[in-house]
Amino acid sequence: MTTTLLQRPTTQLELLQWSRQLQKVRFDEVAALRFLSNALVSLRDAKTPELSTIGRYLMAHEGIYALCLGTVYLHGLLPREQEGSRAMAIQLAFELLDMTIQDLHQMLSANRHLEDIAGLPHAILSEHAVPELVALGDRALGQARLVYPDCFF
Repeated sequence: MTTTLLQRPTTQLELLQWSRQLQKVRFDEVAALRFLSNALVSLRDAKTPELSTIGRYLMAHEGIYALCLGTVYLHGLLPREQEGSRAMAIQLAFELLDMTIQDLHQMLSANRHLEDIAGLPHAILSEHAVPELVALGDRALGQARLVYPDCFF
């Protein structure tokens, strides 16, 4: 089956595959679109004011991360489950999407914060954390529309 969504891996992605940080996976268009759907739904749900602040923060983060995984997956690859793979997927996707360095730093900071608060009974977030992360997710989706227009109908 031929597909219009599968992209050729960049040299950087091939190097990360060779170094066993990324693994080649069987590409499926439905799975690729599912990553995008998960990102869209999570970012939409993160805008629901009736949900708790931490719940909305987690949804926004997971939406952006789903978009990051989907971006790497469009090249027929996914990160291996190992220390630092989540941050690596974020960095790779933000580079592939031509996001700004400031956006990358914001997302990596959000990822570190998420790791810091995981398992805490009472996580503390600033009142601006959720809207800022949702706005970052919206920018990332906008870039994905520009870079990978065939994924959006």
